[in-house]
Amino acid sequence: MKLGRKILLMLLTIFVTTFVAVLVYTGNALNFSNNQLGKTFKQFGKNSSAIEQTKPFSILLMGVDTGDNQRKETWEGNSDTMILVTVNPKTNQTTMTSLERDVLVNLADDSSEEEQAKLNAAYANGGTKKALSVISGLLDIDIDYYMQVNMQGLVDLVDAVGGIKVTNNFDFPISIEENEPEYTAKVEPGTHHINGQQALVYARMRYDDPEGDYGRQKRQREVIQKVVAKLLDMGSSVGNYQKILRAVSKNMQTDIDLSTDNLGNLLGYKDAIGHVKTYQLKGTDASINGGSYQLADVKGILKIQNRIKKQLGRKEGTKETLKTNAILYETIYGEGYSDLSDGSGTSDYSSGYSSYDSGAAGGNNGTVDGYSDSGAGGNTGGYAPAPSGGSGTTGGNDVYNGGTAGY
Repeated sequence: MKLGRKILLMLLTIFVTTFVAVLVYTGNALNFSNNQLGKTFKQFGKNSSAIEQTKPFSILLMGVDTGDNQRKETWEGNSDTMILVTVNPKTNQTTMTSLERDVLVNLADDSSEEEQAKLNAAYANGGTKKALSVISGLLDIDIDYYMQVNMQGLVDLVDAVGGIKVTNNFDFPISIEENEPEYTAKVEPGTHHINGQQALVYARMRYDDPEGDYGRQKRQREVIQKVVAKLLDMGSSVGNYQKILRAVSKNMQTDIDLSTDNLGNLLGYKDAIGHVKTYQLKGTDASINGGSYQLADVKGILKIQNRIKKQLGRKEGTKETLKTNAILYETIYGEGYSDLSDGSGTSDYSSGYSSYDSGAAGGNNGTVDGYSDSGAGGNTGGYAPAPSGGSGTTGGNDVYNGGTAGY
């Protein structure tokens, strides 16, 4: 992969994969499991004890473009795929909330001068530790765990489960070869059983999708759930899971203890992992100082935060108590916007995606927590006007146009 290429990284279902893989191991296979999964562990700061206590927990999943082999060793790169997952063993429910990479946030710590940038700039600037800190501030929660995977992980993992079935309902093949000639795989219209290279292309195509990056994120979540479904149907064949664990160990880092010593604790989450609901944080397009961003609004970010907090058994917030490092739509364009929704709405998959469930009862189509294109009016100092009239504010903030444009 070329170092300068701005590539969307696909986060896989390594989180659930490792859980399921560990759960089926017995006897001598446990040693193989420990040896492979031991390679994945890397801790940043104080680790959570939520899993050891079989409590609801949160985990940040990130896809990292590590590029060549040298950067693969250091995990330097960009993170354009970020999904906040909650797992609740009491309600037997898992949620996956995709975080739009172009959401404008303040990267600085509380003690620092404000530094505005895209959300995906956090990892590029300070690695995993910085990304955890910034996303914790965005969502107003303490994130219990993280898990990150490089791009090759998608290919290896899909191949390890024997491929997945998807339906391309577009009237053209899904391909990224025009922008990235090194990726020649494609998914023709119709239903097909695809391999890892095809899954990578299926999960990354954006430019030909009428929904752009949001459509791509739907396909990312679809691939994750399809792999989970295959895992749950694979049975307890040691050979199958050795392939999976090899794929995991080469392409993943996490601070979750995936050793067999933690097996009993992991067992408490198996039912919850089989019931997945998916959501999307998105914002309103804005042009600021020449850069393109997404601006979250008060109602939308509050709804996202409270859904996550409820799943974790934590106190929900109100408009008056809202805490976030997001640069809010209202802050830039004022309160005079019109026609914005409450930040949520049910979204069926567009014509390009097949409907799917999580591989168990309770699966569903995704919910988009988004915003309309209408909003407050003009302003000065570098902020582009919002789509419709209203009161404006003075801009001029310094914005770091960091992160990646991505495919």
